[in-house]
Amino acid sequence: MWALRSKKELTADDVRKGSVFRVVRGDNMVETATVLAVTPDSCGIPHVSYEVSIGREDHQVFTEGPRVLSLSSFTQHYPEQLDPEQLAS
Repeated sequence: MWALRSKKELTADDVRKGSVFRVVRGDNMVETATVLAVTPDSCGIPHVSYEVSIGREDHQVFTEGPRVLSLSSFTQHYPEQLDPEQLAS
């Protein structure tokens, strides 16, 4: 169902408004994060504001947000970037 970009280490350039990322948990729960914005805090550290949907690949359970993580924490927590062209189809 999901199309993933090739596995590679995420960079700051990959995380921008509208980008979609996911992580699949051990119990097959899927967290899908849609980036709302990337902005620096008062110390200049970039933070990602995002909305998250949690469910199974075939059934969304709930959506909430916005949530905020530092850019480095976000890329560690959501290691897979979804291909936007495949999401649109």
